[in-house]
Amino acid sequence: MLNKIKNIIFKTDRFLFKKFGSDKSLKYLENLKEANIIFSFLNYNNTESKVKFVGGCIRKSLLGQIVDDIDLATTLEPDEVKKRLIKNGIKVIDTGILHGTITAIINKKKFEITTLRKDILTDGRHAKIKYTLNWEEDSFRRDFTINAIYSDIDGRVFDPQNGISDLENGIIRFIGSAEERIKEDYLRILRYFRFFIEYSKTDYDKNTIKYIKQNINGLNKVSNERIFIELKKILSLQNVNKLFLNTQSKEIILNIFPQFKFYERLNKIENLEEKLKINYDSDLILALLIIDQSNNYEYFCHKYKTSNNMRNRFKNISKHFEEIKNKSFFSEKNIKRSVYFLDKKYVKDLLFFSICLNNKIEISKIKKLIGFINNFKIPKFPISGDELKNKYGYESGELLGKKLKDLEKKWIENNFFIDDKEVEKSLNKFN
Repeated sequence: MLNKIKNIIFKTDRFLFKKFGSDKSLKYLENLKEANIIFSFLNYNNTESKVKFVGGCIRKSLLGQIVDDIDLATTLEPDEVKKRLIKNGIKVIDTGILHGTITAIINKKKFEITTLRKDILTDGRHAKIKYTLNWEEDSFRRDFTINAIYSDIDGRVFDPQNGISDLENGIIRFIGSAEERIKEDYLRILRYFRFFIEYSKTDYDKNTIKYIKQNINGLNKVSNERIFIELKKILSLQNVNKLFLNTQSKEIILNIFPQFKFYERLNKIENLEEKLKINYDSDLILALLIIDQSNNYEYFCHKYKTSNNMRNRFKNISKHFEEIKNKSFFSEKNIKRSVYFLDKKYVKDLLFFSICLNNKIEISKIKKLIGFINNFKIPKFPISGDELKNKYGYESGELLGKKLKDLEKKWIENNFFIDDKEVEKSLNKFN
């Protein structure tokens, strides 16, 4: 009877909250079909919520930002979470099962679900944990107040660390002792700067900066993989240049990444129109920070095990570094040639990089060339080996390959045009 009364009260309260109390800024999460499915399975037959949204998805929803990653916290232990989801046909991956985390996938949307926990022992990289049923206790082991905001599927917010107030006022504050939070996981040094440049409306807290400086060597305990993932998130921010405008943050970031010798190049991006700014992804920002005419970028790529795609983009920029300083590079004829040999995306990289390197080049010229590249159809060399064999009597072999290369060079020099008369003349010349 008591359970039945509790259930009626819970349903009534839920109805009234949905009707009158739901925060409109959390509507995206409330209306997310896949989230509703997970919540229904984990809350099944319970009179109180066993699962809540937490962290970044709440923060971004409140600010009207795009929500990409969705984290959930639950009082259910991992095995029970898996059991309930798998039973209902949901794909589950043990992404961090040792720390109470699994990932559920529905319609290609990923939900990282972590059991409420408290840290028993930490070493700056890993933590020994213990599960808990207490939501507030779980909040104390999180890093920043703005990451310790919870919400159920109806938009009912639980904010034990006053994270919403800090978010509204632009205050980036560690939960409890900043020194203790940093020593629990030294990667929080980089996370602090990421959240600060994205959300802060105040100056750096002097004590926090002091503790970061005192513990900066602790990052040597953190894997390069984790550091690079966090760095990529920082470099993806539109206002990443703020890192280097403040003396304190610049000093610390250059201590961590001494390869960032050319940070002043980022100043040029600030004055660009939005259509150009959006082309500077995290890879290109990183290229601007570290690349010159040398191959020094290779050490950075090796240390942080970057993708082949990033390595190739960097190699392309470094190889053509001196070329993009010269006015002749920016002629349509040369751009055509470059696109033919390099591909459109690599030539665009060179153009966008040149904006921050070459003060003499006009932005309007770059915009025109980008439009030209977008509309340019890459030509196909019209002469084949079979044609030289059938029409001109050549045989397969080294000589045939040489003739084709010579003709292709002639075709390119003539702005991608060559007629039969020119072919015959060239072949006679080469014989």
